[in-house]
Amino acid sequence: MIFLITGGLLCLRAADAIHSGQRRIGVNTEPGAVAVKVTSVLPGLPADRGGLRAGDEILAIDGRPVHDQEDFQLAAGRLHPGHPTPYRVLRQGNTFDLTIVPGVSPRWAPFVIDGVTVLCFLLIAWLAFAQTSQTISQTAAQTPAGRGAGDLRARLLTAFSLAVAAELALPVNIIGNPPMFFAARTAFYLLTGLQMGLELHLASLIPDRPAWLVRRPWVVPLYYAVGLGSGTFTAVTFVSEQVLHLKIFPWSAAAIATLLSEVGLPLWAVGVSVLLGAQALRTPQPAGRQQAGLVLAGIFPWLLYSLASAVSQRVGWPLPAWTEPLESLVLLCFPVALFAAIYRTHLFDLELVVRRSLVYTILTGTLILVFYATLGAGGALFSNLLEGRDSAWVVSGSTLVLGLLFSPLRRAVQRLIDRRFFPERQALRQRLVALAGELPAFGKLPLMGEHLVARLIAIFDVRSAGLLLANPETGLLGVLATAATGAGETAGAALDRDVLLPLDDPGLELLRRAQRPLPPSQLTARSTAFQRLPDLDPEGLAVPLLNQDQLIGVILVGRKEGRRAYPAEEVDLLNLLAHHVATVFENARLFESATYESLTGLLRREAIFGQLDKELERAERYNRPLTIAMADLDYFKEVNDRYGHLAGDTLLKRIAQVIAGALRSTDWIGRYGGEEFLLVLPETDMAGACSLAEKIRALVQTTRVSMEDGALAGVTLSIGLASLDEAPGRKITARNLIAAADRSLYEAKNGGRNRVYPLVA
Repeated sequence: MIFLITGGLLCLRAADAIHSGQRRIGVNTEPGAVAVKVTSVLPGLPADRGGLRAGDEILAIDGRPVHDQEDFQLAAGRLHPGHPTPYRVLRQGNTFDLTIVPGVSPRWAPFVIDGVTVLCFLLIAWLAFAQTSQTISQTAAQTPAGRGAGDLRARLLTAFSLAVAAELALPVNIIGNPPMFFAARTAFYLLTGLQMGLELHLASLIPDRPAWLVRRPWVVPLYYAVGLGSGTFTAVTFVSEQVLHLKIFPWSAAAIATLLSEVGLPLWAVGVSVLLGAQALRTPQPAGRQQAGLVLAGIFPWLLYSLASAVSQRVGWPLPAWTEPLESLVLLCFPVALFAAIYRTHLFDLELVVRRSLVYTILTGTLILVFYATLGAGGALFSNLLEGRDSAWVVSGSTLVLGLLFSPLRRAVQRLIDRRFFPERQALRQRLVALAGELPAFGKLPLMGEHLVARLIAIFDVRSAGLLLANPETGLLGVLATAATGAGETAGAALDRDVLLPLDDPGLELLRRAQRPLPPSQLTARSTAFQRLPDLDPEGLAVPLLNQDQLIGVILVGRKEGRRAYPAEEVDLLNLLAHHVATVFENARLFESATYESLTGLLRREAIFGQLDKELERAERYNRPLTIAMADLDYFKEVNDRYGHLAGDTLLKRIAQVIAGALRSTDWIGRYGGEEFLLVLPETDMAGACSLAEKIRALVQTTRVSMEDGALAGVTLSIGLASLDEAPGRKITARNLIAAADRSLYEAKNGGRNRVYPLVA
């Protein structure tokens, strides 16, 4: 809608250039004491040829009195182009008449330059708006202080570019239409004030938000207070004096407008230049210095022009008429500098948006032209060949066929362009699709998770990656896999595997509703659960895994090597990968849920019994050793009572991981119930089982888990063993073996806990 309004204003300005040019005499005016005062006369134009001079006051035009700007507009609107018109003028106390022939050729050069500048600013606004609506606040996050600045910069750039485009398109020099003249002038002052605040704010965020601005957040409201205040104050003075004919203020509208142009605009230009210059000098990253420097280069011509114009007005030497188009040219430098910064330093991360948008626009336009050309040529050809016989049916059928072919053809050409023009995106997309396809081959969730985080580190060149997966039964999100790379200061940090996050946590709920990657700083700001992840990289990304709008997990990727920002294209592809990965992990979880226990990841009671039956049958058939162990945590209830069941679940999960990690690949472990575990040890006699059990007991004794209050909690383990070699030559069942292990566990508990029974020396 804004683009259409701006286009309409340009058309109105073009029409006014013709209409007003026929009545223009070549003067600039302002309200005087008793009439309209001439502030400047353009050389060589009708006013100059008729003898009008700067400082004259126009009392009447063609016999009609002129008391104010409205009278001047109405009188000028009634002029006849090319006809001599009498002007009554007051000069240095003397009144006399001058004859002036109105009408000048339309000045198309300034209009064309303004039109090109408007189109450039509209293009910048459109690109920035696309960036704002399609990506997250990651493009300029070079430091923690600058987090979130990128998306804000894109919004500021959108608003500023639209304001400049609208101001340049305004027909501010209308003649003969007072309401439109006053409306355009008022809008001009308001837009100028808005631009002041927006550009000062934007300059403070290039390349990122500086530390001094973080410490002084009141500066940003001050920008808008000064800018909007100046523009609004000037507009109110102008409307009250010129439209309402009220003398509210002791100063005139001309005086305040002169103050704005001679003082306000130069100070604005200097302020923006100083902010960008300071950023260009102080930013540690070379890319950031280049961004600020390029934008400063685009601002510098405007700074020089503003200072020169202000000085010339102050000393009474107006700039020559030929310099008028320079104002639009110097404004054109700004979007040109932005395009240079986009392509050279990835400012706002719009390069790919620019390239793809232009290519796709050309593609769509070409296909539409070909479609209608083919339709028209084909219809005419068939009509001639059939000479009217059933030609309507043939043309209708051809139209239908072409319509059906249009969309597939467009998609095919678009894929071709993606391969030819954007091979890096296609290559990255293919690697991610291949990664999603590789995961099911690993079978178990932990192995799938480890492969995923390892490949993400390699593909995206990040320092760390982690995968958190949800347990629907407990409502908790736990760390399934984590990996880090680097050394020294460049080393990443692996996530703490002991932390469990509730699914109803506000940070996770924000991530679920957003349905797109977010910076971890946004989550930790409202989440106490995420604050328990001390190794969470604030410069990374949290990518939600969603299945039917339900959060089933989170991928956490750390900062990129060299502290580079995530391009918007990579963020989009990460989000796309998350959709595929969510389906893969949900299917794998559903498959494992029937076999593996949810909290600990160990085999369920029924599943471990099934494995025990298989191993017992094999051992008896081939006369091989087999030992089982019943393990129980000591005083586990005290942990639940003191720290809560959530902390108890965290500890239980950690102990299960420790025990499972100490077993061989041929051993089996399942959760027997509560805090009891059943271990099945094939090809293991009692002596070997005792040695392994003692190793497990010692590991559990030294295991500690951090609680919410910072305390370290731990438990000990009692283990009871039962082996086939205790009953040689006698048929024994799984029930008998478990009962024997239970008796051994009872003896271990009675013997003082934290021990293995029987103890084999």
